[in-house]
Amino acid sequence: MSNQRIDSTQIPHEGIYIDFFQFHEAPFSITPDPGFLFLSATHQSVIEKIIYGIKNRLGFVLLTGEVGTGKTTICRSVLDKLEKDAETVYIINPSLSGIEILATILDDLGATYSAGAGKKELVDSLNSFLLTTDPAKPVVIIIDDAQTMPVEALEDLRLLSNLETDKEKLLQMVLVGQPELLATISKPELRQLHQRIAINCNLDYLKKEEISGYIERRLFIAGNNGQVRFAASAINAIYNASKGIPRLINRICDYSLIACYLANEHTINKQHVKQALNEIGNTEYTKIESFIKKPYYRYVIAGILIAFAFFAGYIKFWVYGKPAITHTINNTTTPEVNNKSSLQKPEIRQPSFTILLASHRYSERVSEEASIFRDKGIDSHWAEVDLGKGGIWHRHFAERFDDKAAAQSYITEHGLTDAIILAAPWAIQAGEGVSPEAMNGIIDILKASHFDSYMQKMENGSYRLLIGAFVTRKGAEHAADKIAIPGIIPMVVSR
Repeated sequence: MSNQRIDSTQIPHEGIYIDFFQFHEAPFSITPDPGFLFLSATHQSVIEKIIYGIKNRLGFVLLTGEVGTGKTTICRSVLDKLEKDAETVYIINPSLSGIEILATILDDLGATYSAGAGKKELVDSLNSFLLTTDPAKPVVIIIDDAQTMPVEALEDLRLLSNLETDKEKLLQMVLVGQPELLATISKPELRQLHQRIAINCNLDYLKKEEISGYIERRLFIAGNNGQVRFAASAINAIYNASKGIPRLINRICDYSLIACYLANEHTINKQHVKQALNEIGNTEYTKIESFIKKPYYRYVIAGILIAFAFFAGYIKFWVYGKPAITHTINNTTTPEVNNKSSLQKPEIRQPSFTILLASHRYSERVSEEASIFRDKGIDSHWAEVDLGKGGIWHRHFAERFDDKAAAQSYITEHGLTDAIILAAPWAIQAGEGVSPEAMNGIIDILKASHFDSYMQKMENGSYRLLIGAFVTRKGAEHAADKIAIPGIIPMVVSR
């Protein structure tokens, strides 16, 4: 590929950029568009907490997060969700006095007040407005970048918490800002405001395993249907450089797409990302690479690796070379450390069965059939299977069972007389999240690429998105190799 520099004179006009990749809009714009919101675990949790606080009329809600984590996008998403169900005011320039903020709130709500009104009159006007509004619609004030507010203005907001009936707060206030906002509110002179914070939530960075889904979500919304792909090596490099900060991810991805455009390619790899990082010039990734390339530090790293290997060998000797430590409970001696042979025992995989409903040559037939079964309450799914000389077939299956007896009972209960019980312990994992909703973006991408998927809840409460049910691991691996969807790294797992 080309190693040409991403010179500002070569950066294409947005129309050419979008046309080349067949997007209908720029996927990594830094503007806070809620349509591009990726519901990571932390983003989903924060939105749920804010909406909960508003709907239950709890008064003050505090949201803090570092620069670039997506706080403003969260604000706009909350406003979209409330839209017709609340009266909302969104203040994005809070570097105002308390009186100016009160006047801004009244202006946005359409409430009247006298020219030159003082603080008391403004608060009274707001109180009158709140008492005359529809009680079913909360009045919500969201103040972004609240860390820039003067202490006096924050104290004036505290006065608004006194606007209430016998049963609930009349005004719902969401303060959004960088971590120093929490430090400001914790000051002694603002202790009354701090005590009124009903919900305090923090917006964290994206986790490494969420980066792929984040990138693919934005590409998909922009119109990607497989024509653009971020290789696994590129995604790893993006995470290492951005540390999971959405704004940095957007910037790196945008420059990486430019590098890919200039090279007349459609797969963004590690080299494209390196070009982007060199252009941005403010990343840990380039610093680490230059560190490793210095001859002196190679010796340092080698020494560290040797020391680690020696230490690991010492631990191994300590565990295996010493006799097992034992202790007595109710006169029964039990080992605390297993012997070497027991540590090497292979993991025993639990059996997993499924019901094979049918096999079809064409995907259209199995897709129609799946809709019919689902309407009947049968959780059915299908997967493409390559039978070599036998051609490509689509197997239609339903549910997962720990034993054949349970599968047979299901067949009898639902009248599936033509169904066959299969031992199918393998599947392809396409994603993992804290809730089914967190994987909606991946599900949409899979559907657009004609892959059916299903959800499995794990013992720890998380969910994983699976494709297919396979008799052998080899068959699952063969099918996984054919899943070439940008940003989705298929992994063969036990069902």
